[in-house]
Amino acid sequence: MSARRLIVSGTALALLPLFPFPAAAVPEKPAAEVFFDDFSGSEVDRSKWRIEVTGENFGTVNQEQQAYVDSPDTMYVDHDDAGTGASNGALALHPRFTPGHQAPDGQTYDFVSGRLSTQDKFEFTYGSYSARLKLPEGATGPGLWPAWWSLGANIDNGKPWPQCGEVDVMENVGEPWTNVSLHGPEYNGDTPIMQRQHFEGADPADWHVYKVDWTPDGFTFFVDDREIYKITKQEMQQNGWTWVYDDPQFMILNFALGGTYPNGVNGVTEPYFGLPQETVDKVAAGNVRYLVDWVRVEQQ
Repeated sequence: MSARRLIVSGTALALLPLFPFPAAAVPEKPAAEVFFDDFSGSEVDRSKWRIEVTGENFGTVNQEQQAYVDSPDTMYVDHDDAGTGASNGALALHPRFTPGHQAPDGQTYDFVSGRLSTQDKFEFTYGSYSARLKLPEGATGPGLWPAWWSLGANIDNGKPWPQCGEVDVMENVGEPWTNVSLHGPEYNGDTPIMQRQHFEGADPADWHVYKVDWTPDGFTFFVDDREIYKITKQEMQQNGWTWVYDDPQFMILNFALGGTYPNGVNGVTEPYFGLPQETVDKVAAGNVRYLVDWVRVEQQ
């Protein structure tokens, strides 16, 4: 009985094959939602979000021209769904022209705006994170810099930027396109790991879903379920770029004005670095907002 063996169980005899049957394929578990906020309350949920304030718990970066403040003038929930096109409310980040505004550290700024993050509230490793976003009308205000991104949670624990790793899911600098990018030890600032995408006939200022799938093997970026960029850990390492994406990240939504990236695109230095007068006028008129319908994180 070279290929069969005799099994005795009580008084019953059964002949079973020596070789096991092939294991049935195990279906992949559906993704579980581990974070969700649709901004349906009367104000920002501070159990989920940290409000960042320039000169208090945040410093000026990238030569940006605004101070971030904790104010209902710059960050609020808009429940006019018929007007915004959102569902159950939308977060509005609304920069203002406030010449001579003094931050808690004594520095002065001519603009204020909003920035919030999930730092110390919700941090995660791997998964799919997405947001439904609406850029300012026309998305043609050179120097406007709305963004949706994540940052390594160890930034304050021994790994300062860029060693902590940064993932830009959506950046816009007032042009009719958005970009994605990664920033790490050998690839930061004008990083080679990036991709610019145009909207293929769609209005950049309509609602769009911006998403990234993050796995131990790499990143895949999407706009409205259309894949726009993919890079693997192996490809990065083959190029000599250190992979720094196996530790938790937290998410950030912010609306900057001017700074190094807008200036690198538009070359403007007056009246503000990266911010021309035409855009200053739009901000001063109160006509510039960045809306967020919802933010979601899913994991297997």
